[in-house]
Amino acid sequence: MEPALMTPNSPEQLMAPPSAFDNKMELTLNEQGMICGCNIPTGDLFGYRHGASAWGHISALMPELASIKLMRDGHINPRLRFLSHIGHRFQLLSLGGKLFDVKFFIREIESQGRRYLRAMIFPFDVEFNAIGISG
Repeated sequence: MEPALMTPNSPEQLMAPPSAFDNKMELTLNEQGMICGCNIPTGDLFGYRHGASAWGHISALMPELASIKLMRDGHINPRLRFLSHIGHRFQLLSLGGKLFDVKFFIREIESQGRRYLRAMIFPFDVEFNAIGISG
């Protein structure tokens, strides 16, 4: 049985003191954008179970990514990298079907000789500065 795709009902569910780093949603994707892992808080929030073989495509959570290729020529799509770098407002789909704004960052990682993508998602009101994140 596949896990149910659940999303938060409000941006506040992504945020809890004391640190925005502690509350980021972190997803591991394969090169095609299929979710294949997540951090524990994200798994709890979305109802994912460890060991599930397929959790769906990232565009099920972030519809805008359905129209953007994640990879180009074996690397992260430069347009996607640019959009995340400039703080583009991406939207995350809530459990109730509501969209809310988030910051989305993506990077390449390697594990056991395989390449993956790490997606990090923050509520849009988290501010970044030269030394990290400030509230």
